Amino acid sequence: MPCFRPSQCPWTACPSRNLPSTFQYQKRGFYRTSKNRRIQRFWCKSCRRSFSSQSFKFNYRLRYPRLHLDFWPFLISKVTLRQSARMLKVDRRTLAARLWRMGEHAREFHRQRCREASALLKSGGVFQLDELETYETDRRLQPLTVSVLIHRYRYFVIHAAVGTLPCRGSLAPHLRKKKVEREKVFGKRRSESRKIVTETFQALKDLLSKDDCPVVQSDGKKTYPRIMKSVFGQHGFEHRVEPSKGPRNRNHPLFPINHTLAQMRDNISRLVRRNWGVSKRRQWLVPHLWLWILWRNYLRPIVAEGNPPTPGELVGASTGRLTAEDVFRWRIFSSRDLQ
Repeated sequence: MPCFRPSQCPWTACPSRNLPSTFQYQKRGFYRTSKNRRIQRFWCKSCRRSFSSQSFKFNYRLRYPRLHLDFWPFLISKVTLRQSARMLKVDRRTLAARLWRMGEHAREFHRQRCREASALLKSGGVFQLDELETYETDRRLQPLTVSVLIHRYRYFVIHAAVGTLPCRGSLAPHLRKKKVEREKVFGKRRSESRKIVTETFQALKDLLSKDDCPVVQSDGKKTYPRIMKSVFGQHGFEHRVEPSKGPRNRNHPLFPINHTLAQMRDNISRLVRRNWGVSKRRQWLVPHLWLWILWRNYLRPIVAEGNPPTPGELVGASTGRLTAEDVFRWRIFSSRDLQ
């Protein structure tokens, strides 16, 4: 087994993080865990603080170090958070905290892999965007929209974002009363569709070079062309409007994105129509989405039969099919990390 070499100091306030030179450290012996495992200690020459190889593990300071690996299959198998807690015999709040941590890790993992992706992704290509509608707590009063962008031929999910939608029209009298009461407390509910679609296209732009001209396929929603002009410029993209009606089979031009959204509804308990597992707050839908994206891009093959590559392999974001142990082995440090 290769010797572990720290690439940076795990302490966010360390001056070495802002230095262009190579990280300077020194080995400082070992310590043993309760299971008699030897853990290497290190000493940072910049901030003069000690740390160990365990500081770089995803399960650093976690009471149940393998809970996320047991919890992982439920998240992508349409099992709710409460039912997962019953089956794993842990408190629901414990799983909620682990879900949030796993979702943050999944988002950073995906961003890092996209930055390291091959020229196949960076040189542009054909992409498809669509929005999925769901809700938080109340289907009529608190609808949500989820924008999803994928690579047309590799089924690689580039980005997803969640935003609010206004209350539905033609409400029953008791719902209109409830709507007025909610608006007094939270204000009028606005549409964030433009905001999240802009965020999604910006994520795509960040992956491409300045000279790339991506081809984007979508339905005929009128806001999409204006948003793409604001993100890519007047002539920095090609927009192909495809008909959204008709049989949604493999011959449909938007079949890849429709198939992706159908998979999301089938795998994520929070997106199943009219169910008890719906998110009570949209903030909890976001980490669940990123975990599904992680599974869809890097763990699940592009088709279920045989042994085909994953979408991440096809775009050069990974060199092979990953496992949950591979994904959740090491922490991914970002500016939000606090010790």
